Amino acid sequence: MVPPPVGMVRTSWSTDPWTLGSYSFLGVGATPALRVTLSRPISDGVLLLAGEHVATDSPSTVHGAAESGNAAADRILDDVDGPERVVVVGAGMAGATVARRLVDEGHDVVVVEGRDRVGGRLDTVQPAGWGFPVERGANWVHDVGASSLREDLAALGVRTVPFDYSESVLGPDGKEVQPDTADAGPEAALADALEWAEEQDADSSVSEALVQSGATADPAELDRFLRSEIVTEYGADPGELSAWEGLGEGTEGNDLLVVGGYAALVKDLLDGIPTELGWPVATVAHSADGVTVTATDGRTVTGDRAVVTLPLGVLKSGAVRFDPPLPETHRDAVDGLSMGVLDKVWLRWDERWWGDHGEQWTRTAPADDPYIEWYDLAGPTGQPVLLGLVGGTMARAWAARTDDEVMAAALASLQAFKDAGW
Repeated sequence: MVPPPVGMVRTSWSTDPWTLGSYSFLGVGATPALRVTLSRPISDGVLLLAGEHVATDSPSTVHGAAESGNAAADRILDDVDGPERVVVVGAGMAGATVARRLVDEGHDVVVVEGRDRVGGRLDTVQPAGWGFPVERGANWVHDVGASSLREDLAALGVRTVPFDYSESVLGPDGKEVQPDTADAGPEAALADALEWAEEQDADSSVSEALVQSGATADPAELDRFLRSEIVTEYGADPGELSAWEGLGEGTEGNDLLVVGGYAALVKDLLDGIPTELGWPVATVAHSADGVTVTATDGRTVTGDRAVVTLPLGVLKSGAVRFDPPLPETHRDAVDGLSMGVLDKVWLRWDERWWGDHGEQWTRTAPADDPYIEWYDLAGPTGQPVLLGLVGGTMARAWAARTDDEVMAAALASLQAFKDAGW
């Protein structure tokens, strides 16, 4: 039997009121143009939106969030003649980036944040006995050549390690299968389905394209492939993702695993900048004359401009009211984009019970098994640690489960690997 772990850290991003999800994706009918729309200034440039959902080049990533913050700062700096007071709503990567840029250019900036911490979806914790920082949120630097994140982290002394996703696959018979063999059929079926979708007059979901195109693959292997290659990549099911646009926003290039504390980036950017924590925003009033941001308890802060970096899930919920409402174009863009979910379960043991089977493990399993994808992080962290991922509707369904239920499901999944000689 798999021995019980001595520690567990789990996430539930879909129930987190400050995010209501993990990151954005393009559902059926959505296009990247919606992100461009969200980047456009409001009220004569007095109000701007930023965040990974606004990024036009690298959405759904940490460097995409930084990109959107830099773009917002560029717009303000191009538009002003002298120092102004700017209110930044949200102390995540986008908010910290725009705040630092503006302060360095001589502007008066105040950041308001509903949580009692900075970082947003960069959520680093240090559980007792773990010996290394655990990332509840973003964990990787994607496409290292696309940003300066690698250099920025190194300058802060935050350790990263190369990660090539070397994979081991456990087939339906409980025996190891070579990844190239296991993925060949599903990859070909997906390619056929997307090619079929491109020729249609209307967009469809990836799932619908797979059915309507007649693409064929072993159903169990196709399910494993889609869950590990799409659902945990985009935080969305094939039935939610656009066949035209949904799979076009993934990252390329080499990745790094962050093992030294990702949230240090935001803390460093905000160093010395007035940041009000425990300041949940209720209303953002804006006009050509300036902005007034009001907290749920009635506190207010005013400025010449505001940059709102609330996550897409919060914008979609309507929890924060804009006065006047956002332009119809922006409201349609918020409605048109979708918020995905990727949750994690970190498990730590006193001793490693598994051998060397690569960095990524996946297994063919029943459709109701939440944990079919695991990462062996014993090498990078120096601790006997496994990281399990679950995404999309399965993640939402399991968000309400108890820690004991999550632990039982995780250990049942890992037992299959142990039974196979892992």
